[in-house]
Amino acid sequence: MWLTVLGPVRAWQDDVELDLGPAKRQALLALLLVRTGQPTSLGTIIDVLWEQDPPHSAANVVYRHAAAIRRLLESGDRSADRQAARLTRVSGSYRLDASAASLDLLRFRELTRQARESAAKGAMRESVRLLARALRLSKGPIASGILPHVAQHPYFVAVDGEHLAAVKEAAGIAARLGEPGAVLDVLQPAAVQHPLDEMLQAQLVQALAASGRQAEALRAYHAVRAHLDQQLGIAPGPELRSAYEDLLLRGAQAARPLAGAVVPAPRRPNPGPTIPRSQPGQRTSRVRDTVPPGRLPAMPENFVGRETELTLLGALSPADEDPPLPAGTPEPVLSGPEGREPVTDSCVHRVPTQPVARVTTPTAVPPPPVSAPVVAVVGPAGIGKTALVVRAGHRSAARSTDRQVFVDLQGHSLHGAALDPEEALRRLLVALGTPEHRVPAGLRARTALYRAQLVGRRVLVVLDDARDARQVRPLLPRSPGSVALVTSRDPLDELVAAEGARRLALGPLEPAQSRATVVLRLGAERAGAEPEAVAEFAASCAGVPLALTLVGSAAALRPETRLAVLAAELREHRAGADGSGPACAEATADTVRGVLAWSYGQLAADTARMFRLLALHTGPDVGVTAAASLAGVPPEVARALLDDLVRARLLDAPERDSYHLHALLHELALRLSLAHDPEDLRRLAVRRMLDHYVHTAREAALLLTPHRNVFETLPAPQPRTSPEPLGSCAEAAAWLDRRLLPVLTAVVAEAAKLGLHAHVHQLALALELPLDRRARWAEQIALQRTCLRTAELQGDLTARARAHRALGFAHGRLGRHTDAHTHLCRALTLFAEAEDHQGQAAVHRCIAFRANAAARHGQALDHYHRSLELYRRAADTIGEADVRNDIGWTYLLQGDYAAALDPCERAAELFRAAGHLPGEATAHDSLGYAHHHLGTHDRALVHYDRALALHRELDDRYLEATTLIHIGHTRLARGERAGATRAWQEALALLDALRHPDARDLRRKLNRAG
Repeated sequence: MWLTVLGPVRAWQDDVELDLGPAKRQALLALLLVRTGQPTSLGTIIDVLWEQDPPHSAANVVYRHAAAIRRLLESGDRSADRQAARLTRVSGSYRLDASAASLDLLRFRELTRQARESAAKGAMRESVRLLARALRLSKGPIASGILPHVAQHPYFVAVDGEHLAAVKEAAGIAARLGEPGAVLDVLQPAAVQHPLDEMLQAQLVQALAASGRQAEALRAYHAVRAHLDQQLGIAPGPELRSAYEDLLLRGAQAARPLAGAVVPAPRRPNPGPTIPRSQPGQRTSRVRDTVPPGRLPAMPENFVGRETELTLLGALSPADEDPPLPAGTPEPVLSGPEGREPVTDSCVHRVPTQPVARVTTPTAVPPPPVSAPVVAVVGPAGIGKTALVVRAGHRSAARSTDRQVFVDLQGHSLHGAALDPEEALRRLLVALGTPEHRVPAGLRARTALYRAQLVGRRVLVVLDDARDARQVRPLLPRSPGSVALVTSRDPLDELVAAEGARRLALGPLEPAQSRATVVLRLGAERAGAEPEAVAEFAASCAGVPLALTLVGSAAALRPETRLAVLAAELREHRAGADGSGPACAEATADTVRGVLAWSYGQLAADTARMFRLLALHTGPDVGVTAAASLAGVPPEVARALLDDLVRARLLDAPERDSYHLHALLHELALRLSLAHDPEDLRRLAVRRMLDHYVHTAREAALLLTPHRNVFETLPAPQPRTSPEPLGSCAEAAAWLDRRLLPVLTAVVAEAAKLGLHAHVHQLALALELPLDRRARWAEQIALQRTCLRTAELQGDLTARARAHRALGFAHGRLGRHTDAHTHLCRALTLFAEAEDHQGQAAVHRCIAFRANAAARHGQALDHYHRSLELYRRAADTIGEADVRNDIGWTYLLQGDYAAALDPCERAAELFRAAGHLPGEATAHDSLGYAHHHLGTHDRALVHYDRALALHRELDDRYLEATTLIHIGHTRLARGERAGATRAWQEALALLDALRHPDARDLRRKLNRAG
């Protein structure tokens, strides 16, 4: 029997095609085929086959279809040279076993494996031949013809990604061999199936050109460019642009271009949140003195024991050898907009022209057959799970891994809901080097990008404090070479059953290890003088590392007191521990509580009060000024109290000016606060904390967007509140990323609960642009919805209108066009009722932006002209200048470069008269772009030079670099290759200094230019 899933799902017995039955049965067979060799639980099958609300009879339906499939397979040929496929049921799951002789997917994988082995040996032509054989097994999209919602499930998307990755491998190797025609027959149909995959389209353009089919290559480029514009309202990204430039560079090397020849000047990418625009007279800090997001925490101090567990984890670490990926495989590339980040006005912000950030390989989700190892480290709170995996991670880093990434999933945090997988993926992507503004929206798109980013890399992924398997599964790496370590209080049975994870259950430390832990805190000399007391300390803690750490640290803080006296004090406070070790999670918690009661009693009164009040903070990590506000003390006093808690091991200090409260200690601190602190004191502490965040957020927004005039008067903060002092745009952006955004949801919820409507509105205004720039549209929607509810309660017409406008823009970013239209129309109505001309103008700009993104440029111009009239009526010069530049940019999008000149020139004049240097620089950039495409290269350089001077005056090194890139393109169009190279080299030095990802593309451009 021969079964196929690389295309339509079909089955043959000898040369006779078999009837596969009804649609649900075909879908079940397809699911089992793509999961071949792996058990698939009944629950998973039901979830896949029924998109929602499965009937009560779903299980019986599955049983009947599975029985029919089993009979079908049993009718197959069982001769020795053609092994039949078999369906078996094991522990409530179904598993279909097949071979490469009976299933096209396994034959495909066998051939691609052989191809990679050949490539590893340097036999590149053999590798291409084998890849081409594998790819020719495909007869269309994976499992085509089955129920659409089933075909869209990640299991099928993953297999489609396998095929797509193999196409790109074959194209990459063939291009290096100078034989692109060898794979054109598989490259072209793949390009048809994936018309928006820019990397694939770029390879097609390059293969056609290298095969001497330049005219077809040009047609292919223009076709995909038009498709991107029509479908997404975006311009080609860096890979596709590079392919097109290669075509034109061939001509530039042969002869100087004629006047009017067009060499694309890439529009300015979004600079991203970590490289903010500076103001005159300010210097942007080049280096943040903080731990990069997602980096593995510091090596645990005084770690004792667990050598058996460390050996096991070390054996599963990413191997020293490279993953099985040919050297010529194209790496995943994030495509940014070809557009620049325009100036913002008082209410609306322009951002790159794509609706969402995108990946050029959106379906390349490397799946099994070779899954990355997964280890679930489970056990009760305080048993040392995080310390173990962090230590294992550092050992791995010293040996072989390319990178280690760490995410706290907050599965058992008291501060709010566990981290959503979509947000966890955002953090992982940023940790892997993806700029925040290029992280796509949606779980599926982020999963695809995450798995594509891991292809060909050795990455250790640490997922700490998981709530359950459902939270973890989208975060698991799927490509060989990487390893996932998961910690949880939950046993993660589903992860073990469905993903083949190995479970490592941590228990108490051995008595000798417990004593050694205490000795490390006390010092060998002091501990050696009273070994009986040390043994009693260790026994009291029942082998729980957190309790041992607390005891040893508390004793170390009282060096003049004999250990026997301290042991007697501890004996009086012990609760819930029998000395034999905790038998369950509750016993472990009781052990820590008993030790904490004694350790807490050693603290000075002010330090104990700080510990209790930290439980009221909205997240596990707190900065000095936030803690100072909670306690109502000066920051220098707060720092001293926090450091006392660190010395007592009741608080961790993972980085400078940042303190972390362990989840179990947070629970105990909250109990103490409820018992000892009056309600009005706790409410006042929370109010000061909220004042700290809101007033600092407002100051950050004023630094980052000083031209916005939407901020209203905010009540003065409560006495003894300490807002964070911010001196620059870099400090403002860093504070938002490190301090406010991680706790934003909890801060907004707390403010709304206390009826602090002004706080909610100010946060919504302050964070509207930063959240959009960071592509955090789900958080934007949640924030603005809360703002809308509070505005409705207050009857605040303007605040309602602003919330609707922001919601409309965010929904548009996520492709929810009906919701976007509804909110924007409502915003227009409300602003009209309030007779707010600037508000109406801002909404028209939002609508125009969305129209441009959908390539409806005529509609965009109509709304921009309405916006222009409203800004003029409100005497808002900056708003008028912004819109005139928008109008010019819309003409540029239409390709009407001559029409763009007048509005952009008038915008530049208005910005210059108002002294708005960033706007003037943007307008000159638009003018340079227009003149470049008109072939008037001398005038283009004049405008680019003016933009360059303004960027340097503003100390905006990123935009300085992008203007230099534009200058390089224009000089190349003039035939000045040396001048182009000099401009690009200067830009590369700036991008390298900023550690910006655009440096990679520019370095490739320089290499191609020779």
